[in-house]
Amino acid sequence: MNNYRILTIVNLFAFVAVGISSPLLTIYLQSLGADFALISVILTTTIVVMLAGNAGWGWLADRLQRRKPLYIAALASVGAAYLWLGASDSVLMAWPSRLLDGLGMAGVATLGLTLMGDTLDTSTRKGRSMGLFRGLGSLAFAAGAFLGGRMADAIGLSFVFLVCGAFFIAATLAALLLREVNAPAISTPVSAAPVGRRLSGLPVLFLAGVALWTMAHVASTSMWPNYMSANGYSMTMISSLWSLAALIEMPAMWLSGALSDVIGRAAVLAAGGFGIALVQFGYLLLVASLPALLGVQVVRGFGFGSYTAASMTFAAEVGGKAQRGSNSGLFNTAGSAGQLAGSLTGGMLVQAAGFHTLFLVCAGLAVCSAVCFLLLRRRGVMPVTEQPVAP
Repeated sequence: MNNYRILTIVNLFAFVAVGISSPLLTIYLQSLGADFALISVILTTTIVVMLAGNAGWGWLADRLQRRKPLYIAALASVGAAYLWLGASDSVLMAWPSRLLDGLGMAGVATLGLTLMGDTLDTSTRKGRSMGLFRGLGSLAFAAGAFLGGRMADAIGLSFVFLVCGAFFIAATLAALLLREVNAPAISTPVSAAPVGRRLSGLPVLFLAGVALWTMAHVASTSMWPNYMSANGYSMTMISSLWSLAALIEMPAMWLSGALSDVIGRAAVLAAGGFGIALVQFGYLLLVASLPALLGVQVVRGFGFGSYTAASMTFAAEVGGKAQRGSNSGLFNTAGSAGQLAGSLTGGMLVQAAGFHTLFLVCAGLAVCSAVCFLLLRRRGVMPVTEQPVAP
């Protein structure tokens, strides 16, 4: 079993756990005594820890030129954090577990991407392989979300987080089968590597696009359930529409990744930005029509898939193995910054100016991200001189 398959299995375990826990976390914190303000503070501090952790894990991976031990440590940390959370009997006990989870998840995301980049280093099918890897994760997330609520109703909320810890322990054990990938003898140029200003190996335009896209997506999705509820949709219908978009993500990521191998990452990234902008207008104009909203959610799935597959591939291929950990960390740091900005501004915009203003602002942010990605294409690319090796 090679690294690609092992990393995919680890990713499946991790996304099942995240899918189980994500819809239930705030409810669980509330049951432990946290009010909405404290819940917001806990979530924000977790993202801040992730911001710092992404850069730290990536720097350490490049400094040591070792990925596997750090990846195992990160997975084990998240497993311990979930077990800690499930055993908590107060919000003061639960809060540190969320900080440990943020630190560990930063390592899982950064080192997982670094290891996948090492694995696909000489492949001519990076985009397609990365898209399949991440798309299967979306399917696992959808399955976890479907099971989580039912498990909580049948057994209890605390048990759910113990199960999540068990999934991450299983992921840790699977990661023990990984092997370190040696750096290639000659560093080869990669496709879609723009010439221009760079920050630690990644173009500033790319990082700006990542932050803007993530801010638009998070600000919109954080308030979308409230918007749909205000327009008369039931919780069942809201969750069903969300699940539809998640199901579309898997084929969208595979197709987008394959397309990026042919036309370049920048064009597919821009399509992801314009797609998410189009979704915001769909929410504004078509909310009264359920059949039309089904179409909007399909577009959302493809917009998310196009951005995600192409951005992960781009971050993992630029700079070579010596910089891959730092680049992966920087990519995830830009995403975490966008996530933090989106989570902070979404509710504030709705409170101050209403849902329509929120979606218009998010559309503008998404278009700006697409422009950043298009400018990458205009800066020029280096030729591909890789040897075709399948993952």
